[in-house]
Amino acid sequence: MYQLNLTLADGTSFPCRSTLPSPSLDGEIVFTTAYPGYSQSISDPSYYGQILVFAFPCIGLYGLDEEDLQSSRPWVKAVIIGRIEDMDGNVRDWLHRWDVPILVGIDCRSLILRIREIGTSMARVSKAAEKPLIDALGGDLVHQVSSKSSKCFGVGDLSLALIDYGVKSDIVRRLVRLGCKVTVLPHMSSASTILNGGFDGVLLSNGPGDPSELSEEIAVIRALIGSIPVFGICLGCQLLALACGAKTQRLPYGHRGSNHPVVEEKSGHAIVTSQNHGYAIYESSLDGTGLEVIFRHLADGTVEGVRHTETGAWGVQFHPEAGAGPLDGLSLFDRFIDQIKEAQPNG
Repeated sequence: MYQLNLTLADGTSFPCRSTLPSPSLDGEIVFTTAYPGYSQSISDPSYYGQILVFAFPCIGLYGLDEEDLQSSRPWVKAVIIGRIEDMDGNVRDWLHRWDVPILVGIDCRSLILRIREIGTSMARVSKAAEKPLIDALGGDLVHQVSSKSSKCFGVGDLSLALIDYGVKSDIVRRLVRLGCKVTVLPHMSSASTILNGGFDGVLLSNGPGDPSELSEEIAVIRALIGSIPVFGICLGCQLLALACGAKTQRLPYGHRGSNHPVVEEKSGHAIVTSQNHGYAIYESSLDGTGLEVIFRHLADGTVEGVRHTETGAWGVQFHPEAGAGPLDGLSLFDRFIDQIKEAQPNG
């Protein structure tokens, strides 16, 4: 183990030990309350550029769940835990293969409480307790995690275009299991490519970073709305709202975990959801956009889903694919497929 310091933007320093030598790095520090599915969290592209703190005291107890990884690699810059219980070494070896350090020996409860007090910020891992950079992460995060070329998965009667802003593998798996042919497209795919591609519907994926910086992607979505059924997940939901004229805001410390309660406005039905986002739709900006709130967070009242009343384009902030997390939101994929079928000429 190598002795280091983790320093937050306000100068607060936490001594820690690293499993890799001298991993000097900067990143946005965030925390998750999830424990089951730690390997899925670490491999979620939405965490790209971030230092991930686990609220649960230790990880590694059941090894590395390679079949359910959300991508082919870990995307976090570093993992912070109280301790690691990695009996076979699979988790440690996997992270080290990608030069991702595991930081241990920190009182994660105290660290998380401090993050909640100052809000999500940049932090630095280094040998000396230096004041970290406070600049926000760059705007090219989606470019770094998106597919560079089109990829097709599954066969079926419905053909879906999935715009990849950092898609989780379980989203693709769920759609394929429902009998869809899924074509994963790079994030900069044009509206004409999508509308002329013979697709029955478009899914806007999850991904990292500030949605308001993705002006070109927003313009593409604006051109799609009203011409083809559109469904957005997490970042995709935020981009959909921005394309309709709404605004987004940065949350104090985000929603990350697998136990977030959400209520559907129309039915009053509550579900438990998996979430990973640092931005949300600014509700007061919805006036005049044609969007209505369809889901709301039961803890802080933030917008968790919107629907365009004229075109039917919609999205949710949480992760209905449950990778990892509760299965309460799985039916939303069926809802999207039903919407597509109803929009077809013989629907």
